Amino acid sequence: MGKEAGEQARQPIAVSLRTREPATARMIAARLTLRSEQILSQESSNMLSKQQAKSLLTAAVSDHLHKLNRLAAMELAEGIDADDGRRLDLITGWALRLKAARGDRAVVQASDHAAILDSGLQTADFTLIDKTIASLRQQHRTAPRAKILHMLEDCGASQTPGDVAQAEALLYRGQAAALLAVDHRWSGQYEEDDQLVEHVLAKEAHDVVPLETKNVELMPMRAEGAPQSLGEQVDAATTPTPAQPVAATGPTSVLELAERLIKEKAKLKEWRQKTQNQVRAVAQLFVKMLGADDVARVSQARIADYRTLLLTLPTTYGKNSKDFDRPLEELLEHAKALPPDKVGRQGTTLNRHLTQLKSIIEYIESSGFDIGDYKGVHRLRARTEMRARDARAPFSPSDLRGFFAQPPWTGCRSERSRFEPGSVIIHDSLYWVPLLAKATLARREELCGLDVEDVITTGGIEFINLKFNDHRSLKNQQSIRHIPLTREILRLGFLEYREAIKNLGYKLLFPELEAASDRTPFGDVFHGDWIKIQAAVLQNADNQRKSFHSFRKTSAQELKDADVVSELRADILGHGGANITEERYVSSAKLTQVLGALNKLPDYTSHLERHEIRLRKNVLTHKPRASARPRRRPQEDLPEPPSK
Repeated sequence: MGKEAGEQARQPIAVSLRTREPATARMIAARLTLRSEQILSQESSNMLSKQQAKSLLTAAVSDHLHKLNRLAAMELAEGIDADDGRRLDLITGWALRLKAARGDRAVVQASDHAAILDSGLQTADFTLIDKTIASLRQQHRTAPRAKILHMLEDCGASQTPGDVAQAEALLYRGQAAALLAVDHRWSGQYEEDDQLVEHVLAKEAHDVVPLETKNVELMPMRAEGAPQSLGEQVDAATTPTPAQPVAATGPTSVLELAERLIKEKAKLKEWRQKTQNQVRAVAQLFVKMLGADDVARVSQARIADYRTLLLTLPTTYGKNSKDFDRPLEELLEHAKALPPDKVGRQGTTLNRHLTQLKSIIEYIESSGFDIGDYKGVHRLRARTEMRARDARAPFSPSDLRGFFAQPPWTGCRSERSRFEPGSVIIHDSLYWVPLLAKATLARREELCGLDVEDVITTGGIEFINLKFNDHRSLKNQQSIRHIPLTREILRLGFLEYREAIKNLGYKLLFPELEAASDRTPFGDVFHGDWIKIQAAVLQNADNQRKSFHSFRKTSAQELKDADVVSELRADILGHGGANITEERYVSSAKLTQVLGALNKLPDYTSHLERHEIRLRKNVLTHKPRASARPRRRPQEDLPEPPSK
């Protein structure tokens, strides 16, 4: 059959059908031909474009360079030799580069020798590169699927199996490139430092010019002098706008007033860090839309424009820190090329933005500035598609039985093989946090950020004290509460675990969750292990709207089914209203009442045996948590860093 116009000839592929029977061979060949056509048809229409591939690779390199620079600084501070760090980075970088190009079974080939030697390694390092690849394979080290899906979403790509596989290879290539850029980290060659000095000097020279001679580009104005609507602004994006002078911002700055509000809320402990960051981002985006940081530009019409903007920006806006520096016109133009489901904030997020903008506007008014036509944001709010109580589905009894039948609770092969069956029980966050989540209904971050001293005994009742601490905040003031420990948690040895951690001098109850970056929530670190358990039991958890939060949803429903009164359920969940007082939390009678309710929860762990407490090796030795990147010291014959 002749080729269609423009169709490229396909090269024949020889494949053994592994049979000598002609009839069987014909049947297999027919199926293979059909399947290959399906795969080629699907993948040819869904391959990443050159621009998407470049975007993915750039993001991978940038993210990993940032992480490696931070880790190198920490290692140098701890006394590691720069030459050792350089060599280890090169070995791991080549391992990842070959893995990306040839798969898990890659080895150093003769054709690779010259390039590897040119990079600064020796012939003896060829074997170490092979061992590193083998080590990654044995550890089943794969790129986090969630990270890959986010990367694909950021560049507007689909998420077919072919796209995911291609993105994973690009991620490895990017990490390899970052690792191989050793001169930047270990040799003190920072060209950007010189460029930065030149930039600072140029900026200082520019800053001495009188303010009235500086111009910034503003949004076009309506005939009456009022700012344009968002629609008019977007339509005029390609029209040159004459520059107009701007007076000094001073006390009329929206951003300054928003920052003052944030600081006051933080001092009063009314807003946790996450909320502070969100409000700051809302203020910055609102001012970017206004065209100038001036309270005089705020009006009800501009607040409505902000809602329109939220529905028009790419859904990924804000996930990349570079977004905040990109012009609105560029962001909106990018959004036009995206499919509808990749554009606009969903109802819940939209409403959160409007609520936080409302806080800023009302603070501006209370500070003495008049926004004459302000009518609030309630009419701009979206009707959310599902009620809050339907946002997450509960786990089913079979889900729960499946979780607690996994090796971390029934016995694993070793600490390094937690997900392979064996006879070893390791007592750490992976073991305790899911058990506690089911038994206490506490949130993931509440449990992961517990202190040793948060486990208390009063009147013969052991409980956890959920409060704000130095490591993490709580959702709100109502989240402060005391939750008794059920008899099943005590049977499995939780108090003995707490005592073992305390005797080692730790403040954190789960010290292995402390990440290298103090900005990484404990719950995010825990999630890396938990998601493997969840994936082993639930292959389509996202479609079922199930996550770790479903533990809380499940137990809440079970308490309701057990006829526990709503007021007591609210206390346990941390949903108490204004009538909640501190006295209600500390009374032994109240603890007894709550404990009685929690002991009504169905038991899914009675099959688990109690074991002698066994801690992680890095906890016993007070060794900081390893980084998320592949281990750079693949074998014991690599040089060890100097002792501290």
